[in-house]
Amino acid sequence: MMRAVKTAVLVAALFFPGLVASPVLAQEGGESSGSWEGLMATGNARYQANDFPGALEAYETVLQAGFESPDLHYNLGNAYFKTGSLGNSILSYERALRLDPGDPDIRANLDLARSLTADEIEPLPRFWVLSVLSWWTNLLPRGALLLTVVLTYTLAAASLCIRILSRSATPARVGTWLLVGSGVVFLLFGATLLGRDGVFGGADWGIVMAEEVSVRSAPAAEDDLTLFRIHEGTKVRLDQEMELWSEIVLEDGRVGWVPSDVLGII
Repeated sequence: MMRAVKTAVLVAALFFPGLVASPVLAQEGGESSGSWEGLMATGNARYQANDFPGALEAYETVLQAGFESPDLHYNLGNAYFKTGSLGNSILSYERALRLDPGDPDIRANLDLARSLTADEIEPLPRFWVLSVLSWWTNLLPRGALLLTVVLTYTLAAASLCIRILSRSATPARVGTWLLVGSGVVFLLFGATLLGRDGVFGGADWGIVMAEEVSVRSAPAAEDDLTLFRIHEGTKVRLDQEMELWSEIVLEDGRVGWVPSDVLGII
């Protein structure tokens, strides 16, 4: 199932045009398919016609031009899944979920794709407070969260001006209440945005793209350093990098080194 770009993304394009790049025009049947909307429509049409490589080409053109949205990554994940590219499929779903953590369709497809991976990794238990905070910080898509912060900041600034410039009691009182309300919401969601980009969003995560990878105890290609092996589609946290190697941490706590080029960064 593929989807078109959500209304929220179109709104963002109107108010923040610098955030959305216009891709080059693609050719379909000798005619220009237009901007990224046309390319998305082309990709969707090819997907419906079971031309999954063609759909991937259209979607990737949009992505390479600088445009990004949850639905674009979701559609990419579906097309990659149909072509049997499990690693790319999971990577695309993870990128979609990063932009829209509450979307049930993305979550369902990601869970399906991850169920097909060769590695069965049991995540370590998490302290419930951290789980609640993580749930809260990922409750809204990042774009919606950022827009809320911007709007409440603007409202708070306007309310402050009303409060200062008002010559009568009623407008001043209204300005005060607006200032307090918008200020509280701004601080709440501003702290949430900082927490998402910092404490809960600061770690880099990656997906194993190779069919099988040896995880070693040191950044060196020596067989006697092999600790265990992981396979395509496994999710890992990137701890540190050293030249062409990355130290990874699995969700069950195991640690080791793999070549950096076998990972796709979420």
